[in-house]
Amino acid sequence: MTEKGVVYKLKGKRCVVRFDRRSACASCHMCNVAEDKQKVEVLLENSLDAKIGDVVEVEMGERYVLTAAVIVYVIPLILVGAGIGIGSLVSELCQILMAVGGFVFGFVIAALLDKFVIRKKKGFKPEMKVICSETSVTKEA
Repeated sequence: MTEKGVVYKLKGKRCVVRFDRRSACASCHMCNVAEDKQKVEVLLENSLDAKIGDVVEVEMGERYVLTAAVIVYVIPLILVGAGIGIGSLVSELCQILMAVGGFVFGFVIAALLDKFVIRKKKGFKPEMKVICSETSVTKEA
């Protein structure tokens, strides 16, 4: 997945890049949402020595996006199903409680995997690929 964004801030050897917010941004959580909620921000290594206002192309491998989505959606879904199945052996109330518990536990597992495993692997972290000469992204980011 490739997106174009504008370098918004410099922080030592890293920089904050702002992108237009897309519908997929609501579930990804890789970026921070800017104050205006129309843009998202990503803190990246400034590997291209970009300056404030530069339009940069940022890439994150498609395979990694899919893997991250599977972790975030499938693990909680499986645990909800397991909670429903196991809880149905006891009572309806237990079934509901175990389904909700599986849902919460699934997101806890997904968050821990994200923090301690996924973000440490190369390819899961977005990278700057090129500074664009065109300004197809608004500079007022």
